[in-house]
Amino acid sequence: MRKEAFIQCALEQERTLYRVAKTILRSDADCADAVQEALLKGLNHAAVLRNECYAKTWLTRILINTCKDMLRKEKRQPTVALSDYLPAEDRAEQRELYEALQALEEKWRLPLVLHYLEGFSIREIAQMLRVPEGTVKRRLWQARKEMKAMLTEEAI
Repeated sequence: MRKEAFIQCALEQERTLYRVAKTILRSDADCADAVQEALLKGLNHAAVLRNECYAKTWLTRILINTCKDMLRKEKRQPTVALSDYLPAEDRAEQRELYEALQALEEKWRLPLVLHYLEGFSIREIAQMLRVPEGTVKRRLWQARKEMKAMLTEEAI
């Protein structure tokens, strides 16, 4: 991949990358650091990617690895406050939904965010997480089931 094409892709993906980092990491500063580090790694290895249509998935995978490396180094739990995920007017209306999403374990939350909020396909998520497509489908099903149980429980 040419560096110019990589830079264009990075500019288009910056917000998505930040939201994915926010799904894994807790603080805004850590998310910004992870995105910056992932973009630098991607830029340094842009020549490795031969097909530009996979750039979005490839860059997201680099970011996920970077976030997990940061968690390992700092030995902290991957919890996230998703209150900043939506604009203020949407937060008030969907507070219960985001609290339930925040309560999910990362292995359920990450595929859910990647699929429903970021629009990645099951195949792309499977490539990013390095798991079979069936595993992604199972995690999405489990995440929806847990979210439904939490939201139903709160409504009672």
